[in-house]
Parts: sequence; C-alpha cells; structure tokens
Amino acid sequence: MEGSSGIWERVRQKPFALWVIFGGFVYLGLVILSLALPTLVASPASILADPIAASILVFMALFFVSAYLGLKGKLWTSVLSAVVSILFLVVFGSFLVPSLANPADAAFSLAISAIPALVLVAIFSILSIIHAKSGPLQKRYLATPNSAGGLLTIGIIGFVVGGLIVGAIGGSVILRNIPAIRADITIVPNAPSMAMAFTPQNFTVSVGGTVTWVDKDTTGHTVTSNVTGLFGSPLLSVSETWSHTFSQAGIYYYHCTPHPQMWGVIVVS
Repeated sequence: MEGSSGIWERVRQKPFALWVIFGGFVYLGLVILSLALPTLVASPASILADPIAASILVFMALFFVSAYLGLKGKLWTSVLSAVVSILFLVVFGSFLVPSLANPADAAFSLAISAIPALVLVAIFSILSIIHAKSGPLQKRYLATPNSAGGLLTIGIIGFVVGGLIVGAIGGSVILRNIPAIRADITIVPNAPSMAMAFTPQNFTVSVGGTVTWVDKDTTGHTVTSNVTGLFGSPLLSVSETWSHTFSQAGIYYYHCTPHPQMWGVIVVS
C-alpha cells in the first residue's frame, strides 16, 4: 500500500499537461505499431522500401522518446514535444485528411486519432513553453484535470473514441461492397508489398479509349504518369475509382506516387 501510495503521489506531483503529452505520444506510438506490425513480421523489406511507411516508423520512435522525455518537464522537452507533434501534422496531414472520408481506409484509425491527439499535445506543449518560467503547476488548466484543460482533453478523447466506433461500423459496410466494384485495372490488396500491384500490370486500349482504375487496397494510392503532368489521379482511398481517356497512341508507364515500387503500363494502339 505504501509503495502504491508513493507512486500515486509522484504521479500527482507532475502537472496534468505533462501526462496529456505523455499519454498522447504513447497512444499514437502504439497505434502506429499495431498498424505496422503485421507487415513488419510478414515483409519488413516492403516497409523499409516504402518512404512514407519508413518515415512513419521514424515518427513512432520519436513519439515514444518524446513521451519519456516530456515527463521531465523541462523547457527543451516541451519544445521537443511541440516540434514533433506539429512536424508530424505538417508532413503527413495531406495524407491523413483524405483517410477521414473513408472509414475502410487502413489509415483511418491513425487519422481520426493522430490529428486531434497531436493538436491537443501541441496546445499543451506550447502553453507549457509559454509558462515555463513560472512553471505549469502555477496554471490550473496545466496543473490539474479539474480545469478547462481537463474538459478539453475529455472532449477530444470522446471525439476519438466515437470516431473509431463509427468508423469500424462504416468500414465494415464499405469492405463488404468492394467485390461488386468493377474496373479495367485493380489496385490489389496489400499492393505496396505485391509484385503486381496493378492488375493487370499491362493493359491495352484503343485510341480514344478510357481506362478505369479501382483501389481495392485499404491504403491510399495514386495513378501517376511517369511523364510529369501527362495524367495523374488524386489519392484514391479504398473502393474509389478513377478514369482517364487516352487520345494518342503510345506506351504509357505509370506508378503510385506514395509507393513508387508500384507500377503499370498502358499500351494505346
């Protein structure tokens, strides 16, 4: 009992803001680990060859390190927390935001968690920097959960939990309907690790013909010409389609921008 009381007392001595930063980073690190672990076990080389996936793993390590250092409550650790959280949002925000529109997307759980959680971490980190001289314990909203800071934290946690529940329900409905979607070329499940990510990899069409792609992977992909500006889709999420009409004969190589190891070719005759 005395040992547990001592631990609880040490916990209470830390400002609430530091525990929010710690919890946010640890949670997101575990989310990324859970998403990456199956691929790491099955095909570690495919993740290391994927620049986006490799970068996210680097941030996962930064999250765990920042969580540990953040509890020290120093000015430089607050600066580190703010930089890591904001940098992740800047670097991956454009990839995560589209995932919010499709709950079947593999990145949906990361997006619905990372964006609000890192915004919360950034807010508390910046406020800790501002009040570093007097100390976070001198500001109620940084010192204790019984404050506006606590209400904000509960509100964001509730939003994330609700989003995950709604996403799980909506995602299951979308995934059940995927087999019914027809297209000329399919982006296959687990595409980044597959030898033939676009199926068929070689597709022939007549001049003036239209080719339609469908993403049946739970990861977002693009259809981007190897010749800059010739043609290119937006980031396609699971079950989304995109079409392009070829008006001139030729051989057109294309790839996925986030996963350059994925490629295909259109022969227009």
